[in-house]
Amino acid sequence: VSKDCFLEGKEAVGGLRFEDVTLAPGEKVSYTIFIGATEDEKEIELALKSLDTREKVIVAKERMQQYWQNEVNVHFNGGCQEYSNFMRWVSFQPFLRRIYGCSFLPYHDYGKGGRGWRDLWQDCLALLMMNPDGVRQMIVDNYSGVRVDGSNATIIGEKRGEFIADRNNITRVWMDHGLWPLMTTELYVEQTGDIEVFNEKVTYFKDRQVERGNAVDDAWDDEYGKRQKALDGSVYEGTILEHVLLQNICAFYEVGEHNHMRLRGADWNDALDMAEERGESVAFTCAYVGNLKLLAKYIRILKERNGQKDIELMEEMYELISEDAKIYEDIDKKKKILDSYVKKIRHTISGKKIKVDAEQLADNLETKANWITEHVRNTEWVKDSEGNGWFNSYYDNNGNQVEGEYSNGVRMMLTGQVFAIMSQVATKEQMESICKSAKKHLYNAEVGGYRINTNFHEEKYDMGRMFGFAYGEKENGAVFSHMTVMYANALYKNNFVREGYEALKALADTSMHFTKSYMYPGVPEYFNAEGRGMYAYLTGAASWYMLTTITEAFGVKGNMGDLTIQPKLVREQFDKAGDADIQFVFAGKTINLYYHNKDRKDYGEYRIENADKSGTLTINRAEIETAQSNVYEIHINLV
Repeated sequence: VSKDCFLEGKEAVGGLRFEDVTLAPGEKVSYTIFIGATEDEKEIELALKSLDTREKVIVAKERMQQYWQNEVNVHFNGGCQEYSNFMRWVSFQPFLRRIYGCSFLPYHDYGKGGRGWRDLWQDCLALLMMNPDGVRQMIVDNYSGVRVDGSNATIIGEKRGEFIADRNNITRVWMDHGLWPLMTTELYVEQTGDIEVFNEKVTYFKDRQVERGNAVDDAWDDEYGKRQKALDGSVYEGTILEHVLLQNICAFYEVGEHNHMRLRGADWNDALDMAEERGESVAFTCAYVGNLKLLAKYIRILKERNGQKDIELMEEMYELISEDAKIYEDIDKKKKILDSYVKKIRHTISGKKIKVDAEQLADNLETKANWITEHVRNTEWVKDSEGNGWFNSYYDNNGNQVEGEYSNGVRMMLTGQVFAIMSQVATKEQMESICKSAKKHLYNAEVGGYRINTNFHEEKYDMGRMFGFAYGEKENGAVFSHMTVMYANALYKNNFVREGYEALKALADTSMHFTKSYMYPGVPEYFNAEGRGMYAYLTGAASWYMLTTITEAFGVKGNMGDLTIQPKLVREQFDKAGDADIQFVFAGKTINLYYHNKDRKDYGEYRIENADKSGTLTINRAEIETAQSNVYEIHINLV
């Protein structure tokens, strides 16, 4: 580039040039380049001394490589070595994600290097797969970011368990935030069997933001502190179960005019940020169904295993769990219940506890989940002119249903389909129709697979800034890896295995097609309109990709601490001999699991030899823990 060149909006880049060197035959030259920043010049001297020869650099490089090989302790082998190598990089990405956060690197065009609430919980997913030591305390500490109104701090502080209301003091509530903590806790509990984690007591976050971001507590100040207090001035502590109940039950009552949960500042899609007044997220209303059912399950396990016939909760919560289910149809009554609760706890709480019958509480949560399921099924199923059906995902700020077939084309969004399937709001027949519709309206293998939405041909500012982006860029029509992977996960869980595999494979194929994706190894946050991979470090997709491959495709997962095995590998994922294997950590051991499918049967054609009636093989946790070797080998014949 010449000195007179002017490029609008491009990064400024500096370069280094070395003196010309002419090498005779057999001669070598090497360069050691130091790049870094420090406020202490002595650090520069130490670095120079430790790396001042080529030999020292090589030793340091090998030590660094071995460190990361040990850290990334998940290995995959199957039908394609290139894909297995790709999975090694995907497994490495969550580490980069935690290091760089919403990266300030030139490769990214936004972010200050921090991590937000969603990042915190989804990073834990990968940790639970690779390095579960210490994750329990991390999960416990993270719950201290929840407020007593069910909302949460959104920015992570410098220390573990330290939170900030939001960057730049913006008062904003993302309606999906209550969803993710339980999803992560579920993985931990199933991997370890540690149901007792729900009884751990944790503080609540406190600041000026009250009534789920709709009001300001003028009585709060720095002297009060960032931990919720009771009337007697003591810092209040509640169980993790209490925290997660508040997150999910408060969301249940905060509904819009169509009786779905309000969109508020946005949901997972941060660019749906202009429907604060009348917007509703049907997509994440479906997602909360899964959480409500999961909470009911764990409350019953606490009763069965621990003899906890009663669940201890803060006194003020009673009205959230004592109502008649008939009021669920009544939007005004639901709003009044929530409004009454959040006003009672806006500054201090009584500090008193009540005991609630465990079975009645579980029934209450299931009733809520079942009501949402029927409500969504009855009100949000839309079709195109050819009869292909799917679920509407949102209502806009004018109170209008967003999806369906309009004069300027079909409007379909992937998000609503993901959570309708994942939480089984969709029936099997509806899932089949969704798969067909998504393949028709959203799928494009040339740019990575499933786009997040069709082209609305409108700058729809009654929904969000996403519609100001060019179609195919960012949240408007790009292939968002995270949502695609969650779509695959939902499909696998409901035995749409071929469809789930194809969704994952499209992402991998595009990522590995370097002349198209132009990205580092791994999976990006999204592929743009040309198929270029964007934001390799920012995404939580890597954690979900790894989780889905391990727990669904290879079919190895925890079941209240025991190891269950039920593979969902397709024919292409076995090598020529019919073998596939995975190495992972479970119950403190390195597990080497080998599948032998000598006839190379496809999924649905094979079964595990000696499996139970459900097709699952279960290995008791104690059997693994008491094994003498640190490496536990499992060989499974698929017949």
